[in-house]
Parts: sequence; C-alpha cells; structure tokens
Amino acid sequence: MFDGEERGKVQIYTGCGKGKSTAAFGLAMRAAGCGGRVFIIQFQKGLRCGEHESAEKLGIGLAQCPKGRGSGPCASPCPLLAAARGILERGDADLLILDEIMAAMRYGCVAREEALSLLDARGEKTELVLTGRGAPAELIERADLVTEMKKIKHYYDDGLPARRGIEY
Repeated sequence: MFDGEERGKVQIYTGCGKGKSTAAFGLAMRAAGCGGRVFIIQFQKGLRCGEHESAEKLGIGLAQCPKGRGSGPCASPCPLLAAARGILERGDADLLILDEIMAAMRYGCVAREEALSLLDARGEKTELVLTGRGAPAELIERADLVTEMKKIKHYYDDGLPARRGIEY
C-alpha cells in the first residue's frame, strides 16, 4: 500500500473531544480505497453500528470487545490484544486500528506495557493507530503523530443523546 520505501507510522488520536474513532474510520476508508489491507479492533465497544456495515462493504476486518463499554477484564491476556499482536507479527494488515485501547487500559483490560509492546511487534510497513482519551505519556513519546481532540462545545451537554449514523 505504501509508496517506495515509506515506513508505517504510529498515530494516536486522543483527547476529550468527539472524533477520535471517526478519524480512525476515515483513515481506514482511505487505506482500503487505495487497496490496503485494513483491520480494526474495537476495545470497550460491543454495539454493532453503522461503521461496521461500511467496513464489511469495503472489506475491512473488524473485531469487537465481547463485553462492551466500561467492562473490566474478560480474560487475561485480553483476547483482542492477542489478536492485535498476531496481526502485527504476521504482517496481516497495512493499517491496524486499535480503537479505544486507551479505555481498555483505563479499565484494566490491557496493561500499559502490553500496549507499548505492540509498537515493537509491528512490521516495518504497518501503520498503527491507537485511539481513546488519556493516552499515556509513554505511548505519546513513541508515536510519530499525536492528535488531541478538544471539546469546545457539544450538544450532549444540552441532553441530546447519541444519534444513529452520526455518533454510532
């Protein structure tokens, strides 16, 4: 997927604003459209949403947490972490997105050291994207690109619930 000698990078989308997962899925669409092998692993998300329908149509592989949002560890080691490590070690993806891995760390499903070790497990050409609030300093230091989403104003604060097709 990458041109010439381009090496895959590590990207982090973090912060308290909306758009971290949305940005990652946009990148997944772009990479798939260019013929890239794309896989998304969603930690702390168990609801099937619109992006899953789109991912299937584009040939993007996707795995989700069996317990969903706010859950603690379901097994040790986390089966999604083992899947990510396998994809990275085998070189099965040009782009691997670990959506809400920061939340998985916060809830004790993934240790910080385990997340850091994934950076070492990736092949030279694999682009790795990690999303979620509160990215640890050690991950930020090792990343090539870090974007912080900052909330200025959000309609959730006025009581509007998540909307199908927009937030999920």
